[in-house]
Amino acid sequence: MAMYISISLCLFLFIISLICSKYNIFSPSVITSGIWLSVLFLYTFLGSGLNPLTDKFLSAIDIWVTLFCVSSLFIQALSLSNNNRIKPSQLARNIFFYASLVTFPLLILHAYEIVKLGTSTNWMADMRSAAVGGIKGISIEDSNPFYTLIWLGSYLIELNCYSKENKKRVFVLFLMYLMYAFITMSKTNILTLFLSTIFVLYSNKFIKFNHIAISGIIILFVFLGVQSLRSNSTASKNPTSEFVTIYALSSAPAFETVKSESSVQFGENVFRFFYAVKYKLGLTKMKPNDTILGFVNVGVVTNTYTVLYPYYKDFGLSGIAFFSILLGLLLGFVYNKAENGNVIFVVLYSFFLFELVMQLVGDLFFTNFSLNLKLILVATTPYFISRYELFSYSRKQLKIIKNKVDE
Repeated sequence: MAMYISISLCLFLFIISLICSKYNIFSPSVITSGIWLSVLFLYTFLGSGLNPLTDKFLSAIDIWVTLFCVSSLFIQALSLSNNNRIKPSQLARNIFFYASLVTFPLLILHAYEIVKLGTSTNWMADMRSAAVGGIKGISIEDSNPFYTLIWLGSYLIELNCYSKENKKRVFVLFLMYLMYAFITMSKTNILTLFLSTIFVLYSNKFIKFNHIAISGIIILFVFLGVQSLRSNSTASKNPTSEFVTIYALSSAPAFETVKSESSVQFGENVFRFFYAVKYKLGLTKMKPNDTILGFVNVGVVTNTYTVLYPYYKDFGLSGIAFFSILLGLLLGFVYNKAENGNVIFVVLYSFFLFELVMQLVGDLFFTNFSLNLKLILVATTPYFISRYELFSYSRKQLKIIKNKVDE
């Protein structure tokens, strides 16, 4: 009975969100209610091999979806001032682009190192193993270098300024990041590239909803292909069902194993970034929590616990309530600005889309706070330089200088 109540609540919020968002499927409230409606619905039909969901998870998700959608829709309804005419600095765009080209050989060298050190007969499986620190001599950071964020940021800024003059840049940067996703055998990087691209194109009215639907089908088959290529096991009899069960459904019953307010340190999961900074500065000997969590068997083996994990483990249901409101307001604000044509926020929201969609797996908002700060820095720097006319003289300034020289 509780399951049907939760499904009905998510369906109601999904419909309200669609109407209030003028049927824009990229609204954070539409995505959040739609994601959890899909998970609960699919669980009813495909979750027979998984541990059952109890009131623990269902009540938590009811709180999360309701408060997130309400707060997000509230901020979406506000009329916020917008400066949507600003263009990114050409100097910064050039620096980002050429820095991307210069660092590309580092990725090729990294791939060569993986093949040389790999122990599997399947080199694609070795690529994936290296990306999660499974090959001695290659750390997780080696497979996720900072320069790839510059590639992604540069690509999205160029795409958002797409014209005949920069179309070659867009194509080159797209291929570079796609190559990075392939070398790391990462569905995460593929999905990031896909969602960001789709949103920027949709915001600039280059594509319509039917193009998004077709692209979604294509990306599903790409994911199935990547999963098959990097696997050493024999093919599943029903790869689609297995894929959905593992990646979309298993996190929900895994959450059932999490104990409320069981963290040792105050907010050690939510505020992991600050504990990590203290550790790096030598202010504490306590290492920050590992972002890769332990595995549990819930019918299948998984180590993902939904977006609710850090908030529930640190602060219980009150933590879920507080952070659902906070994130609803923040993402609703970014979406509002992007929807009204603010070019800076179009790029920013394209970054956050992946984290919104992946809430069914885990929290990427606070757990990866450091990564988010880097993404925001990359995305906003060209616009910041342009907005304050840094490293260049305006026409007015040049005229003043000329007059002084003439005097």
